[in-house]
Amino acid sequence: MKITNLLCVFVIIFNSCGTTQKINKDKIIGSWTVSDIKKFDKDYLEITADTPLASGSEQLNKGSVLYLFPDSTFTQLVDQKVKIGQWSFQNDNEIKYSNQKLTIERFEDLETARSLFASIPREDKTVESELTLVEEVIKIKDFKKDPFYPENNQWRERPLKRESNAEIINRLSNYLLHNAYILKAAHERNENSVSFTHSKGIIKVYQGGIGIVKENRIHQVWFDYFYNEKDAMKAYHLFNSYLNNEGVYTKKSTGDWVKDDYEILLTLHSQISKTKKKDNRRFIEKKNS
Repeated sequence: MKITNLLCVFVIIFNSCGTTQKINKDKIIGSWTVSDIKKFDKDYLEITADTPLASGSEQLNKGSVLYLFPDSTFTQLVDQKVKIGQWSFQNDNEIKYSNQKLTIERFEDLETARSLFASIPREDKTVESELTLVEEVIKIKDFKKDPFYPENNQWRERPLKRESNAEIINRLSNYLLHNAYILKAAHERNENSVSFTHSKGIIKVYQGGIGIVKENRIHQVWFDYFYNEKDAMKAYHLFNSYLNNEGVYTKKSTGDWVKDDYEILLTLHSQISKTKKKDNRRFIEKKNS
C-alpha cells in the first residue's frame, strides 16, 4: 500500500497557549504506520535516520506498525518481529505501551488517510524523536479477528525450549488462523490485493487454493519462530500432510478467491487443531544430510 509522506513540525506544541488537548481513546485506536521520523540528540540537533535510538527495539522506526486495540492491548510490528502487551493513557495526550511513551500532538484527516503527529519524550522532558504515523487501513468490525490482534500472533513468540507435538500443533494452528484473518480483513475492506508482507512463513496462496512453499524456499524467519530447525520442520511437514499429492488444498470455487482461501484456511486450522499428539506419521523431522 502507498504510504503518504508527511512532515511533522514539532513547534506546534509551543503555540498551544499552554493548553493541552485531551485525546479521545476512540480516536487513537487503529493501525498506525510510521511514515516519517526525525531523531534528535541531547542538544535537539537532528541526527541521521540510520542512527539507532538508545532503546533499540523498544522504539518505533520508519516502516514499523503500531496496532492499538479497544481492549487496551497493542501489537508492535517491525519487519517480522512482533511485541505485544497492554497500552494505556498516562495523561490527556500521552500513551504508554511496553516501556515506551508516545506524546500525541495532533491528528490530521486527509482524503486518502488519517495522520497522527507524535513525539517520543526523554526522561528530562526533551524530545528524542518526532514521528508522523499514517492510518493505512480502516478498522474491521470485530477487532479480535484482526490478523494483528495479540492473540492471533502467539505463533511469533519464540519458545525457550523444544516444544512438544501439542505445542507445535498450537503454534501452527495459530499461524493458520492469523493468515485466515488476513484474507478475511481484505475481504471485509474490499481491497484489490492481499498483502502477506508482515507474515512470511510456509503458506503459499493461490487464487482458489492453499499450498505450501518448497523446502528450499522457506524464509529464514519461519525458523526464527521456533526453538530450532527440527521443530520448524515438524510444523512444516504437519501442514503438508493435510494437503493433496500436489501440495495444494482446494474447494469448489465461488468466484471469490479471497473468500474461498479464507474458508480453506479455516478448514485446515480446524483439522490441524484436532491432530492427535502421537500421530507420528504427520510429525516428520528434517533429516540431516
